[in-house]
Formats: sequence, C-alpha cells, structure tokens
Amino acid sequence: MSQLINNVLYMFFYLLPVVILLAAGKLKPNFDLFPLPMRVVDLLTPYLLLSVAIQTKMANLATAHLYFYMLVNIFGIALASYLTFGKRRLVLSHFFRTWWRYTFLFSFVYHLLVGGYGIYLNFL
Repeated sequence: MSQLINNVLYMFFYLLPVVILLAAGKLKPNFDLFPLPMRVVDLLTPYLLLSVAIQTKMANLATAHLYFYMLVNIFGIALASYLTFGKRRLVLSHFFRTWWRYTFLFSFVYHLLVGGYGIYLNFL
C-alpha cells in the first residue's frame, strides 16, 4: 500500500507543473495588489527549484541537482556580464526578470528529464 501511495504522489508532483501551465491560459490570476508584470511561470519557479532537489533524490542521482544550481548561477553571471559589457547597460529589474524566466526554463526541462528518469526507474 505504501508503494502505491508513493507512486501516486510521485506522479502528482511530476505532473503538477504541466497541469498548472495548461490551466494558466484559462485562469488569469489577478495581481492588482502588486502592480508587477507577474506571470504564472514566475510563481511556478520556486516549486520547480525545490522539485529539482526532491526528484534528484528520488531518482537516485547523487548530487546532480548541485550541478544544476551551479549552472543556473553561472548563467546568471554570464547574463549580467553580457548586459554590462556587451550592451553597456545593466538594468537590475530587467536582468532579474530575464534571469528568473531562464531559470524557469532550465528547471522545467530538468524537472521533466529527471522526473521521467525517475518514472522509468520506479515504474518500468
């Protein structure tokens, strides 16, 4: 019974970001309290960053999530360097918004890959 509950929870947390992204087109959240240009992907990124560590542990990939976090940070440093030296202009609000959206893309792809590998190990 415990294995069944673990499998159901694993599938739920694996499919949750996909379901939220599909439902985001139909549900438009109202952020009138904060007049910021926020989207659903901005709110989903912390979940994906936490999911990276949890799914890596469940898929028995020893320390792969640490390399992922290093990749995201190195990308942020490279993006800041490009904006500073290449375009000669670093606007922090633009930088953080761009970096956060790229972090979402990287973590979503990592979530799908490691989650799929974990499903392959646990279910097949």
